[in-house]
Amino acid sequence: KSTMIKAIMGEIDVEGGLKVGHNAKIGYFAQNQAALLDESLTVFETIDQIPLSDSTVKIKDLLGAFMFSGDDTTKKVKVLSGGEKTRLAMIKLLLEPVNVLILDEPTNHLDMKTKDIIKDALKDFDGTLILVSHDRDFLDGLVEKVFEFGNKRVREHFEDIKGFLAYKKMNSLKEIEKN
Repeated sequence: KSTMIKAIMGEIDVEGGLKVGHNAKIGYFAQNQAALLDESLTVFETIDQIPLSDSTVKIKDLLGAFMFSGDDTTKKVKVLSGGEKTRLAMIKLLLEPVNVLILDEPTNHLDMKTKDIIKDALKDFDGTLILVSHDRDFLDGLVEKVFEFGNKRVREHFEDIKGFLAYKKMNSLKEIEKN
């Protein structure tokens, strides 16, 4: 799954070829995305460096929606927890002018509240979302189609995660890896 994403992003060569639509503007959230933040900047500076038509008030509103308020916005990135860095990296990505978001395991090591905040933000995204995750609760309500990778094949399922798991007679995505 992560290999497919790396191929789409041009990080690895593929045999045959890969075509991405000419109007596709891709935003990518890697498994290590939080580690790519500039630790010398503050939370506010990290978001303020993105060219926006919105005012400073809008940035503060957005930071607040992701649980950054008051003194949190002046903290240096280097002192943030892993979850805070992930939230900040997600804000940064969501502000980019993209119409395709590719997220590789965005909820690893996050608490439920942070997962819910990110999930709500992704529900509002007006574009294509390609999401690699084993987190059933996170996927529930976010996905309309599931691609199953295994045995050197990709199977497309036209249903949400609950429908997919019911079809597979499974309760958890972790069960797929056991088979």
